[in-house]
Amino acid sequence: MSAVAPPGACPACKGIGVVETAAGKAVACRCRAVELADARLLAAQVPERYRNCTLQNYIVHRDAPPSQRLAKLKAMKFVEEWKAPYGLLFVGPVGVGKTHLAVAILRQLVEECGVHGMFCDFSDLLERIQATFSRANADSADDVLAPYRDAELLVLDELGARRPTDWVRDVLYGLINTRYNRQRITLVTSNYGDVPVRAGDETLEGRVGTLVRSRLHEMCAPVLIEGDDYRKKQRAWSA
Repeated sequence: MSAVAPPGACPACKGIGVVETAAGKAVACRCRAVELADARLLAAQVPERYRNCTLQNYIVHRDAPPSQRLAKLKAMKFVEEWKAPYGLLFVGPVGVGKTHLAVAILRQLVEECGVHGMFCDFSDLLERIQATFSRANADSADDVLAPYRDAELLVLDELGARRPTDWVRDVLYGLINTRYNRQRITLVTSNYGDVPVRAGDETLEGRVGTLVRSRLHEMCAPVLIEGDDYRKKQRAWSA
């Protein structure tokens, strides 16, 4: 007599988490796989605002610059070719979907491929490291950095957003150089490119330093995204 599933339990495995194949082999139930994927996504620390970002809902409008459609295609190709020895560097002005695409890649690989991924806002990382300087904080800077150094896939968001002090550059170099040496894959977003948009604008190298930019050249294929600020359009539509 088969066991009765408790209320709300998966009807396939009756809450046990294991099902038997036609060949008599015990395998994890699909419900368990979904639970594990949800747990991996939660551990990836994606901000709530971006948790619903997918490649499918990155909408490229008819009047959008061709670079947006190309960026989406490159993101899809990256997922298809997961384990290629390079990451992506999304560069462009604010509000064109750089973080959306990076998180969408992270989410799909975490959920569907079991990748150990992490999201890291660089400004937030610096604040957390600075907090360790307090005697009341039991964590060390190494404790804060370790998960991001070791992650199989890291989204490093808003690179160059913080003022480029020597300390900021040292922290960034330590993170990037470790991932470079360990051949970890990194997805980077930044508002700064290699060529100034206007006279007097800063470049990515100016914000992160020559050593970091050199490593990123080898670690990440550049993906330029042009266009207007999507957030400004949203505000205009809702007014």
